[in-house]
Amino acid sequence: MRSAFLYGWVALNLCACTGEFPTSPQSLRAAEAHFDKELLVRSLNEIEAWHVRNNTGVAGSLGAGKRPAAIAAAFAGTECSPTEELKTLWAWHDGESSPVPFVWYHDFLPLNDALAEYRRLLLNPLVQWDPRYVPIFSFEGEWYAAYCGKGARSSGPIAHFFLEDEPRTTYVNLTTFAASMAEALGSGAVRWHKDAMVEDIRALRLIHRKYNRGLEFPYYVPEGS
Repeated sequence: MRSAFLYGWVALNLCACTGEFPTSPQSLRAAEAHFDKELLVRSLNEIEAWHVRNNTGVAGSLGAGKRPAAIAAAFAGTECSPTEELKTLWAWHDGESSPVPFVWYHDFLPLNDALAEYRRLLLNPLVQWDPRYVPIFSFEGEWYAAYCGKGARSSGPIAHFFLEDEPRTTYVNLTTFAASMAEALGSGAVRWHKDAMVEDIRALRLIHRKYNRGLEFPYYVPEGS
């Protein structure tokens, strides 16, 4: 979507980052334990319904879902094998083509775009992307990526990677990510105002803590919040 701008920006501004995102056996077990396909689909539907109610244009831009076999085949030749969560995500809808974000300021990448982005990041020597993670939600120089390497079956942790910072595990898995974002939109922690998403960062942090206990909220919240 914004690749020409992004990769020029990378060459000029990227700090040194590790080539392996912080993943542990504990985080993999937690991801598996919190996998809930029903909650994941319900949360995705709630996000879509929010876009319909607010007439953002996102709902009409969502792609037709992919078949699970096609999703698995698309990962051939990578170090990733799509988890049940990832198959559920892209079987629900194959990304968006709207200029409006799907979740709080991040775009939902179609499967082919996600894998093209994955390969570009791996080839960029400045980024040192972890090949066990596939980007699924993106903004300019920022991604939420799902673990899909060895040991992941139904689910994997979600890492937040910003070009000016180290990658961090910030959501237990895609289920808790979608549930957090659905509640943020439904509760008004993120609202639609003057054709843009407007957030209450304090409320967002509380929702994040509710679903992702022990994991750091990836954004700065002012003192006293």
